[in-house]
Amino acid sequence: MKKTFGLIGLVSGVAILFAGVLQAAAPSKQVAEGKTLYAEACALCHGADGKRGEGFQTPIWGEGSLIATKFGTAQGLIDYMQLMPFNNPAMLTDEQKLSVVAYLLSNHGAIPATATLDAAKAASIPIK
Repeated sequence: MKKTFGLIGLVSGVAILFAGVLQAAAPSKQVAEGKTLYAEACALCHGADGKRGEGFQTPIWGEGSLIATKFGTAQGLIDYMQLMPFNNPAMLTDEQKLSVVAYLLSNHGAIPATATLDAAKAASIPIK
């Protein structure tokens, strides 16, 4: 009987620890907004997973992407986003575009998903 309660206690402790990790890893409000905006304004061309879409067949983040060599810093990507989406660059506000950039950079691993991208510091954030 003691072993059963010990096992239950261990499993409960692991579940609580795991729940705490999940809660701590929740994306920032900016990254979460960027994810929603990406789905609405970018996924058609770039794919829901950023790998391939109807308009762009090269991954835009992660392995095989050119994000680091093409843009270098978060500022480079922010500047390029002024042209996006190609069919209507005025569709998103500058603040919304910043949220999309935060989402892209978090998927690429350049910033943590829990971070908020500060436009004033973007030039100092390298994309590797």
